[in-house]
Amino acid sequence: MEFNQHVDSALTTFVDNTKFFREMVDVVSDFSDDGEIQKLLEESARLRVEHAENLIRLKSKHQSLNQAMQQAQNSSSTIEQFEDVWKERSEAVEQKRINVKNIAEFKNFKKTVKSAAAQLGAEVNGQANGTDQDEDLIIEGIEETGGEIFSLYDPWSKALMKNPVRNKVCGHIYDRDSVMLIIKDNIGILCPVLGCANKTYIQPAHLVEDANVRQKVQRRMAEEIEDGAASEEDEEQD
Repeated sequence: MEFNQHVDSALTTFVDNTKFFREMVDVVSDFSDDGEIQKLLEESARLRVEHAENLIRLKSKHQSLNQAMQQAQNSSSTIEQFEDVWKERSEAVEQKRINVKNIAEFKNFKKTVKSAAAQLGAEVNGQANGTDQDEDLIIEGIEETGGEIFSLYDPWSKALMKNPVRNKVCGHIYDRDSVMLIIKDNIGILCPVLGCANKTYIQPAHLVEDANVRQKVQRRMAEEIEDGAASEEDEEQD
């Protein structure tokens, strides 16, 4: 199994374990435990978020190193040249600071785990008394629809979707180009969204266009263009 798939599998397991622990808490809550089980749930959810942050950092670095190697291969005509280019690019990747808290995948994971741990009114990390001011939960590019949360960024490429399609089996959204490329030569691809209960392999017939999501994507693309233009103006003024 490819490295990123191992990470995705681990993250999904974290979410499933949190849901299972939540169910245990609901059963035990009928007895007097002085809130000890709830404390364990909150602590385990916190630790899973920490572990996920480290895993997603490794995943991001792995992707960057793969890209660096591909670029080195494409720009080199000899082994010696490849070694020089690869050394330069890999060192640049190693020195680059990765702010995982700004990565949509981590924000999505954190939101999912906290939501799973807070079922049936139980709140995690102070949310019950209104002390949770974690701005990371305001996820950029995330919309709410019918109680479900989805990202405007493709779960495989992590890029803003250009041609969004919905999996009508589970309702999750992908970029058509990404999902078709993934499933073209693979008949055993499941929905990659964390916590998805759909165990049916993705097929082209499952994918349908979603006009509402397309409009949201177009608005988001327009915002990014405007933000880019504003940044260029600021640089010119400086």
